[in-house]
Amino acid sequence: MLPQLETPRMLLREVALDDGPALQAFQSRPDYATRQAMEPEEFADGTLRVSRYLQYRGEGEQRRLYAYVAMLRGDHRVIGQVSLSRPAPGIGSFGIGIDEAHAGHGLATEMALRMLAYGFEELKLHRIEADVALENDPCIRLLERVGMVREGVLRDCIRAQGRWWTEAKYAMLEDEHARRVRPMRAA
Repeated sequence: MLPQLETPRMLLREVALDDGPALQAFQSRPDYATRQAMEPEEFADGTLRVSRYLQYRGEGEQRRLYAYVAMLRGDHRVIGQVSLSRPAPGIGSFGIGIDEAHAGHGLATEMALRMLAYGFEELKLHRIEADVALENDPCIRLLERVGMVREGVLRDCIRAQGRWWTEAKYAMLEDEHARRVRPMRAA
């Protein structure tokens, strides 16, 4: 079991099988899917996705997947998810999603900053990267707000929803994270 993570307004805990329907509820909405370079069917069964995570996450030093759900303090409803996967030693791949009903209030920023801190400070990652569809303006703004650097664009790199998607590659290095959080902790 992963440790519970906290932000000023939320609790983040490892995703559980019971979270499947709540994740499916916001991830299968048309407005969510139109910004994701994935097939809508991939969001159709939240419980199946969580069971696959539980099956393939790995354990101990072999753990490759870290998936959390976010809940407002005092409220046990899932309002978002944030994750890291480890595709290679020292590297994390970041993912995030929030229910549209809770967007625009800084909650995704809190989730992202906490997961970046977890990746760099606790998992001791050297690099955390994120790929985002160019159509996903809210996610691009979020990645830039938390200090991730746009490294390039991968043109027509994913075929989904009957078309080709272009994605931007963002990343943050451990020393960039350390420089970013040092002034905040000194305050």
